[in-house]
Amino acid sequence: MNKVTLYVPGICCMNVNHSIEQEIKAMNGIISYKGTLPKGKIVIEYTHSLISSKEITHIIEERGFSIVKKVQREKMVDIYN
Repeated sequence: MNKVTLYVPGICCMNVNHSIEQEIKAMNGIISYKGTLPKGKIVIEYTHSLISSKEITHIIEERGFSIVKKVQREKMVDIYN
């Protein structure tokens, strides 16, 4: 499982955030979405084998928003426990 944190300052209201959330959650491989206003911080957990962070950011940018910062992390999962 991977996690990407995006900073999108143009997301200024709950309606816009909710609209983006619905579109992102509809994509195969998305585990969770959390948007925080007014900073425009979005944290998305996803399965890398099903979707890439590039595909996720493309959806947001396609809607006319600029991502000013992207922080990506991978969670390690112990498959033996």
